[in-house]
Amino acid sequence: MYLKDDDYRLSFLYGSYLTLTNLAPAEWQRIEQMRLSPLYVSVHATEPEIRIRLLKNPRAGQLLEQLQWFQERRLQIHAQVVLCPGINDGVHLERTLLDLAQFHVRELPTVTSVAVVPVGLTQFRPSEDELIPVTCDKAQEVIAQVQTLQAKFRQTLESTFVWLADEWFLIAGQELPPEPHYEDYPQIGNGVGSIRQFLKQFQAAARHLPKQISPPRKLVWIVGNAVEQAFQPVLKRLNEVAGLEVEMVALCSHYWGQTLTVTGLLTGQDILQALQGKDLGDNILLPSLMLKQGDSRFLDDMTVEQLAHQLKVPIVQVGSGAKT
Repeated sequence: MYLKDDDYRLSFLYGSYLTLTNLAPAEWQRIEQMRLSPLYVSVHATEPEIRIRLLKNPRAGQLLEQLQWFQERRLQIHAQVVLCPGINDGVHLERTLLDLAQFHVRELPTVTSVAVVPVGLTQFRPSEDELIPVTCDKAQEVIAQVQTLQAKFRQTLESTFVWLADEWFLIAGQELPPEPHYEDYPQIGNGVGSIRQFLKQFQAAARHLPKQISPPRKLVWIVGNAVEQAFQPVLKRLNEVAGLEVEMVALCSHYWGQTLTVTGLLTGQDILQALQGKDLGDNILLPSLMLKQGDSRFLDDMTVEQLAHQLKVPIVQVGSGAKT
């Protein structure tokens, strides 16, 4: 956990998201004077009562006035909408996206892009929490709704403008959009196009793979089960190398209580529970995004060294361009 949310300085420097609900007048003045643009804003809804309900903050209803403030000063933002079924979906989502599109005008659009992201829930949320998980049917509904608006925006704004996070397609069991759909990847930090970008990067790197290796090796590649199907082309290509056997193990997270899990949320306990006592070959390939930044610990504080010791097999950390 990193305390980066709602800090406009870190939003400008690192792309973390803020809600604009905690800024004093002096901080608004500083944003203007220093031309801190673009900032990354969690919108969620433009209807005041819906946004107040989601953020549990009475100041959250001022968003449209704040966007007007950015527009008047020719400052830009990237927006995100975390969709919560039954609260800001359906007609409320359409209203939000159409409202934001009104600020994508002129040669310097105020709202440059929007990402729609599914809410992620764990077993640790409060029992009184009104949020419910995104189902396959809901994901299919949202994809169809947003794709209709995307077609409209491409005609009126000359940009897709709003993008769906990769997770929507994984939850819905649908194919990801083609690489050109993502334009210049303005919402890559929100997991929008990260899988497609990773597959493209792998295709380029795969040209340098050897035709065979000696001695033969067996590797076990750990991923979240959300990307199991999307990564099948990678697995197939790796296993075309003679002498190399790569087994993909796609896991959900019992630690977080999720049935569909992105790779970055897998914990040491999840991996240990799934792999203990199995033939793991010569090495385990572990995507480094499972680990805390600059550290060798998983989110449950187990270290890579502890996991390797208990599984009795060396672990190799590998980088990944895909957030999921």
